[in-house]
Amino acid sequence: MATVHSEKLLQAQSMLEPNQVWLIAVRESLEHPEPGLKLVAGVEVTWASFFLVSKQHAVAIVGRYDADAMPTDWKVIPYDEDVAPILQAEISKLAPSEILLNYAHEPLCDGLTHGMYLQLVEMLPNAPFASAEPFLGKLRSQKTPLEQEYIAQAVARAEVDLEAMTKALQIGWSERDVADFLHQGLRRDGLEPSWGWAGCPTVHIGPLARPSHAGPSDRQLELEMLLHIDYGVRLEHGYCSDIQRTYYITKNEPTPPILEQVFKDCWNAIEAAAQVLKPGVQGFMVDAAARASLTKAGHLEYKHAVGHGLGRATHDGGTLLGPRWARYGQEPFGVVQANEVYTLELGVFVEGHGFIGLEEDVLVTENDLRWLSNRQNTLIRLTIS
Repeated sequence: MATVHSEKLLQAQSMLEPNQVWLIAVRESLEHPEPGLKLVAGVEVTWASFFLVSKQHAVAIVGRYDADAMPTDWKVIPYDEDVAPILQAEISKLAPSEILLNYAHEPLCDGLTHGMYLQLVEMLPNAPFASAEPFLGKLRSQKTPLEQEYIAQAVARAEVDLEAMTKALQIGWSERDVADFLHQGLRRDGLEPSWGWAGCPTVHIGPLARPSHAGPSDRQLELEMLLHIDYGVRLEHGYCSDIQRTYYITKNEPTPPILEQVFKDCWNAIEAAAQVLKPGVQGFMVDAAARASLTKAGHLEYKHAVGHGLGRATHDGGTLLGPRWARYGQEPFGVVQANEVYTLELGVFVEGHGFIGLEEDVLVTENDLRWLSNRQNTLIRLTIS
């Protein structure tokens, strides 16, 4: 039976050039997590360990007491006293013209510590080291069938949780109460929020709540208020979701027309991005379409990217659907590929009312988009007596 790690290992081998070896070097991985290792092996190690991947081979050189935990996809070579001769011999057999190491500008491709790099240089002097960033970014971004399924499961769970929250919601609940309700369901089922207990969900109630990554406050819900939630769930397999929903709380009063119009403007901007998001376009082009739509409608620009990769991390690396700002480096210049999963997100603060924010999760296919989330098409009215 295929596992997501075996799928990713095979995918990595298919992406490597015949003359390349991808070398993952790590120790004490619980304290120093190695994102690449989590993709293709999903194990933790204690002693200095070296995972070598080529088109035909997958070799794990690990400490004696870590050996039994290695997946069966790997040829395992345990060591006791000195790992250097074993590593040197395996590299000599593979005879690569390029050895890819996990150092990079992109955080989720930057798993190699400086100490481990120095150890590699000492053991493999004059080795043809190069950054794995282009290869690993592509590997991380392009989701296998199991990864796509797992992300869809995480999206579905987040939607179920939010639906349950809307049924329990009461006037007088604080932002903290909303978060606590969602957290209780996660703890009951042994799950986690996508980006940590302190900040997920972010909850914004009413006209005084400005969008931010800060945790929920004691602001309380009243009638004729907006409720905005940014929420995601990380399931047991490690894959997560990231969606935003906006609600209008009412007894039976009509929704203010300004809120309906702003919601429509946000929806149209997301749609503009979705129309551009396809294989072969650069990330900044997708953001530019959404940004132009929103500003044409008379709103200020959002001060972030319209979308980011989604997978094992909420911000999963690879191409960014963002503007060509210095803070984003080269990420917006990446090219969108099929089988990548992105968020599409933006919002507008409405003076006197609060924040209207939308975020959907989408899979890029060869020909179009697949919406993984059930798209919010209207401002949701919650009638509370």
